[in-house]
Amino acid sequence: MNQELKSQLQSLTIPNERRQATRSGRPRRNRLVGVVMLLLLVVVGGGAWWQSQQDHSANSRTYELYTVQAVGADELPAVLVATGEIVSDHQVEVATKVSGQIVDLKFEQGDTVQQGQVLARIENVLYKARRDEAAAQLVKSKANLAYQQFNFNRVSQLMHDTVAAELELAVARRDLDEAQAQELADQAALDFMQKMLTDCEVIAPIAGVILERNVEVGDFVAAEGGIGANANAQFGTIADMTKLRVEVDISELDINRLRAGLPCRVVPDAYKDRRYRGTVLWIDPAANYAKATVQVKVRIHEPDVYLRVEGAARVSFLPDLAEAEMARSIWIPVKALLAAPSADTDHRQIWVMQAGRGEKREIEVGPVAGGWILVRAGLADNEVIVASQPDDFNPHENNSTIPTAQRINAN
Repeated sequence: MNQELKSQLQSLTIPNERRQATRSGRPRRNRLVGVVMLLLLVVVGGGAWWQSQQDHSANSRTYELYTVQAVGADELPAVLVATGEIVSDHQVEVATKVSGQIVDLKFEQGDTVQQGQVLARIENVLYKARRDEAAAQLVKSKANLAYQQFNFNRVSQLMHDTVAAELELAVARRDLDEAQAQELADQAALDFMQKMLTDCEVIAPIAGVILERNVEVGDFVAAEGGIGANANAQFGTIADMTKLRVEVDISELDINRLRAGLPCRVVPDAYKDRRYRGTVLWIDPAANYAKATVQVKVRIHEPDVYLRVEGAARVSFLPDLAEAEMARSIWIPVKALLAAPSADTDHRQIWVMQAGRGEKREIEVGPVAGGWILVRAGLADNEVIVASQPDDFNPHENNSTIPTAQRINAN
């Protein structure tokens, strides 16, 4: 039994000569064939992948689309944008008219004051005494005038009765004239001292907001012509906040795009979420040679407490449109327009997307502002247009279908 099993096992072994031939021949040929097959697979697979990418690229081109939306005055595109300084039409330096020590202050920086409101008081003891002195002198002058008037009447009667000499009448006339002149002088002196006393109260010359306060209680201030370090001291500055404008410097190259009365949108740097209507108020007839700029003043309509005098504001100069177009208008990117087929620039063509395919449509257009053009007729809200496309764009070809996933909205 064991001998038979051993015989069978020996029959399964490979002779040495056959084992050597197998090592030196067939395995090498098998490896070579495997390498060649692998290279063929790589080449065929790469070609198929490249062809699929080409087909995918041809059939899934990406175009920039824009959904049409009507906009109001606050969203109109700008013809030109510039930054300038907010300025008040009326900005007044409040100063004292009399010299003296400040005994009372009734305002702080940032306060809103009314015209005629008392802002401060200056010590008035000396001015009151001088006023009283002038008043007393006037009473004396009036008494003298009354006497001289009586004396003149008496001498005139005597002269009429041929009792008094002509010289006496002349003297009486002179004394009466001097008394009248003295009364006028004393009245003027009293008025002057009363004004000085009144001016011990410093009042607001205009209504507005206190931009700054330069004095404290106890400071000595001097009126114009005073002597000392604090002569002509300024109490503070008041700005009328109901009349504001923005002063901007515009390049000489761009000034031809603006005119007086052009509508504007003003956005203060301090509150970028707020919008104010504006109008070009004035264009300087002279230019700044050194800067090559021209100053433009823009009136701010309906200013409020959020605006800051001497603050910065961004001014967008808007296109000159009719009132209805200012309230609601449709704008599309200029690059959406196809080449003009004729000299009629008021009518242009665009591609409008319908069910994933483009249709050429004629529209009526208006002015251009900042890369956008006004559409006066031919488009409605929520329609989708091709905002820009390659030169070889043809929506009627099979490969012109634009998958939703590849749409890119215009900025």
